[in-house]
Amino acid sequence: METKKTIAIINDPQVTLGSIQPNDIDQIFAWEIDWKSLSPKDNYIILGGHMGAYDTEEFPYLTSEKKWLRKVIPLGTKILGICLGAQLIADAMGGKAYLSDEIEFGFKKLEFHNNYDFLSKFENLSVFVWHRDTFTLPPDAELIATSEFPQIFKLFNTFALQFHPEITKELFDIWYNNDISKKELSKFNISQVRTHLANNEELIANGMNKLYEDWKNLKL
Repeated sequence: METKKTIAIINDPQVTLGSIQPNDIDQIFAWEIDWKSLSPKDNYIILGGHMGAYDTEEFPYLTSEKKWLRKVIPLGTKILGICLGAQLIADAMGGKAYLSDEIEFGFKKLEFHNNYDFLSKFENLSVFVWHRDTFTLPPDAELIATSEFPQIFKLFNTFALQFHPEITKELFDIWYNNDISKKELSKFNISQVRTHLANNEELIANGMNKLYEDWKNLKL
């Protein structure tokens, strides 16, 4: 039997796997990919980025990425999208990614509308959100969890997560250490959020890696 690989597609060099243990994960940059070379039989993690799914003029590889998603998602390729990854999936499959009026930032409890065992750990945890972009659901997508925004949905064998289960202190500091982030988040208590992250970093990492293992072994 052919062994499936797990491939992480990096859309932004500052948005990496974070707490996800990379031992069995190949990592590739979206702007370097020959999309035709990717097997629909492998598993894929689509990571986040500072750009929007609609920023295709500045980041033309996003057009190719969405075209690839439109092709492989209906084939049943197993995909896990995180933040921008979720937005790209929604935008590619008939929903619409767009800039919301407000930034969603900090730790939040999700409201679950449908249950999947491998996601159940997030029913009792506060998850980390940091995004200005959001999306409308694609046709036939199953909405699993929300905050004020869609947070988890399923389409074919693809699961899309708007929040950041892979967050670490290191990633947080990299993302925050620029004038744009500091201006956009000026109304939030950054110290409180970072302290909560620091106090719960091991718990968050364990949850992320349990999510990854359960997702990788999920029979769909």
